[in-house]
Amino acid sequence: MNQSQSTDRRVYGIHSAMSMLQQSPRQIHRVLLAEGFHGNRLKRIREEALRLGIRVSTVPRSTLDRLARGATHQGVLLETVVAQAKSEQEFEQEFEQWKNPFILVMDGVLDPRNLGACLRVAAAAGVDAVLIGKNRSAPLTEVVHRTSTGALDSVFLVQVSNLARRLDWLKDHGCWVVGTQLNASNNYLKADFVSPTVVVVGGEEKGLRQLTRAKCDHLVSIPMFGNVESLNVSVATGILLYEVQRQRAGELGRTESAK
Repeated sequence: MNQSQSTDRRVYGIHSAMSMLQQSPRQIHRVLLAEGFHGNRLKRIREEALRLGIRVSTVPRSTLDRLARGATHQGVLLETVVAQAKSEQEFEQEFEQWKNPFILVMDGVLDPRNLGACLRVAAAAGVDAVLIGKNRSAPLTEVVHRTSTGALDSVFLVQVSNLARRLDWLKDHGCWVVGTQLNASNNYLKADFVSPTVVVVGGEEKGLRQLTRAKCDHLVSIPMFGNVESLNVSVATGILLYEVQRQRAGELGRTESAK
């Protein structure tokens, strides 16, 4: 399929609404505001929507309660068509444009809140793409969008039919694949993330599948110093992604100082 997948979706909450207005306004059909709304942030949302030519309607708060299915909407809801995932063909086309690819792969993250949090971290860390399996991932629901605080619309998200085969493709195209494993002997700080890098994180309970682990060039762990055995997947993902950026920033500094 050459086109990005999309679906009708309701986006609610002030932060998510403003983020989408800034990043993906063409995907918004209408902005719904609670009757008698007040507050500078809601006024800003109304003004920005009107500036962009998006229809704005005021409705009873009970209508927003019903449309948001009881979730906290903070007086605003967007009726949208939100892009969900790119095709593998689109990914391969974009890959050719990246000078030093930085990719996150999630293998079996089934909790939509964890998936949304990982997408938010990925967007903040500046990854080029996020890859998830079509059959081993949480569905891209409103919960994912809300938890990602709009990052679902801004990251280059790809659903792949076979993660192991795609990892082989990435290795053939010059990427080092670094997977996470709780008991791996290699500390993540000792890994080389300066080269084209694919960071692979596993699901909440079982971590990486055996086949996925076998495709990794290196397995690394994040040391635990306290009384907990492991970190939430989104926290671990954030630590790893920012280590990639830290190393690359240091390499850039060394290169510039040598000129």
